Amino acid sequence: MKNEETWDDTGHPQEHPSFVPDKLTFGTKRFGELLIEDGAITDADLTAALERQRSTGERIGEALVNAGVIEETEIVRALARQLDLDVFDMSRALDADPEIILLIPEQMAKRHRVFAFAKEGGTLSVAMVDPLDLLAIDDVRVATKCELRIEVGCREDIEGAIARAYQSATAGQHFEEAIEGAELELGAAVTALEEIDEQELRNKAEDAPIVRLVDLIMAQAIADGATDVHIEPLVDKVVVRFRIDGVLYDTLTPPKQFRDAIMVRIKILSDMDVAERRIPLDGRFTARFEGNEVDVRVSSLPTVYGEKMALRLLRKSGGATDIEKLGFEPDTLKSFRAGLRKPWGMVLVSGPTGSGKSTSLYAGLSELDRVGKNITTLEDPVEYHLGRMNQVNINAKAGMTFAAGLRALMRQDPDIIMIGEIRDLETAELAVRAALTGHLVLSTVHANDSAATLTRLIDIGIESYLVTSAAHVVMAQRLVRRICSECKEPYEPDPVALRALGEERFKGVTFYHGAGCKQCKGRGYKGRVGLYELLEISPEIAQLALQNASAEQIRSRALEMGLVTLKDSAIQKVIDGVTTVEEVLAIAAESG
Repeated sequence: MKNEETWDDTGHPQEHPSFVPDKLTFGTKRFGELLIEDGAITDADLTAALERQRSTGERIGEALVNAGVIEETEIVRALARQLDLDVFDMSRALDADPEIILLIPEQMAKRHRVFAFAKEGGTLSVAMVDPLDLLAIDDVRVATKCELRIEVGCREDIEGAIARAYQSATAGQHFEEAIEGAELELGAAVTALEEIDEQELRNKAEDAPIVRLVDLIMAQAIADGATDVHIEPLVDKVVVRFRIDGVLYDTLTPPKQFRDAIMVRIKILSDMDVAERRIPLDGRFTARFEGNEVDVRVSSLPTVYGEKMALRLLRKSGGATDIEKLGFEPDTLKSFRAGLRKPWGMVLVSGPTGSGKSTSLYAGLSELDRVGKNITTLEDPVEYHLGRMNQVNINAKAGMTFAAGLRALMRQDPDIIMIGEIRDLETAELAVRAALTGHLVLSTVHANDSAATLTRLIDIGIESYLVTSAAHVVMAQRLVRRICSECKEPYEPDPVALRALGEERFKGVTFYHGAGCKQCKGRGYKGRVGLYELLEISPEIAQLALQNASAEQIRSRALEMGLVTLKDSAIQKVIDGVTTVEEVLAIAAESG
């Protein structure tokens, strides 16, 4: 009904009772009136919110949410019903085409909180926080030259989608530059089972566009602080994912025809057999980017759509982390340091892969006297490089196992020994023997909690009296993501999640989360922090182990003696505003 609109000097429609943008037919009713009509709020609620709005400058919806009158999800549902709109599904953001996303300039998307995710003909599907924002609607129409199909969504969801999608789309632009001209130079992709000439594979992999593309992937991974890169072949494309702070994120999606060339380029760098695609292979290479040197461990795996590559990034520069920054509670850190300063015995750390066990041990080692002590590590592979330490890489194929390395090491006059992992009886026996003959032994063990760490060595086959004589400290740990300090803000967590943690422990606590910003690329988290459960082997705990008590019985007694559990540590991190309720839920469920 353009003939009924009134336009100002800037070309924007002035508010007018007859202005009807698409199907947002609401007459002269305003946002608050719609919510009252829907039964979501009362007249008194609206009056109070309007008073708040006048003093804070918030939108009416923000004022209602911040005053605790209504949940944002209720506002979204009410708006959707009143305006006959769909509610935005966040999964649509994951599949959105970067070309469609970029139809709306990034600054406009952020300013108006509007996100484009689909396009059909001349109609662009967008998600908006405020579908009654006529200025935003007109700005987007002018910028995209499209009619709009609007969905309504929560502010956090849409802002997060914008931050993630534009970062990925921008990376995609760099990707397009990297492969410019490659479509003519590369032939059609072969299937995973077809034979192909090795020299032809090498020629494709050494084309300048493919070299630039692989360089781009590695540079972006190092710059983003990724610990792993996954390159996965799918039916019609290749997906590149980065593991950042323990979570995998889609980063690039090269077309299918680049699959083999990418894989072969990485194989050439890793000194792997480029013609062998039927069996898993391993290799390694070194990457340098802006002063950061990274050791890259490469593993290939045949899949139905071709080879999948997993690259583990181990940073050589920077050394070990300061132990004060790992997240230890003061009493836990005091006990851990006491164990590290014993002249002999064992300090054991447990947790799943990627839970920071080696980081904790290295942070402890960095505080010890490396000049007056002979410190040697046996690792698979060496993860940190510290001066004045002898660091040995395990090479099982060459016969250099943990047990073989430990035997040789005992003839090297060691004071302190760090063993990357105790996996078998032979290594466990040698480690216990070393601890009982005047050496301090640090190692990791796969176990779920501190009590299970103690009984794990007994289960492997070590006599209980030897274990309790050797072990001083056993510690379980996990990692959770830190809230981004740049976009940290108060929020109200899911009540169900709060009850699962025990809401009585959070009375008077202000909860925080990350809203999503440029620094954290919209994730709301940046970096990780440790959760620790440390069990000192007191005479009473040792006596239980000697009586063949189960891990549950030992844990129960330790709790009576004041054991700070992983769940306790997690809850404290929430109270301190370090992480979110949602982030620690899994840890709390596991720890009981």
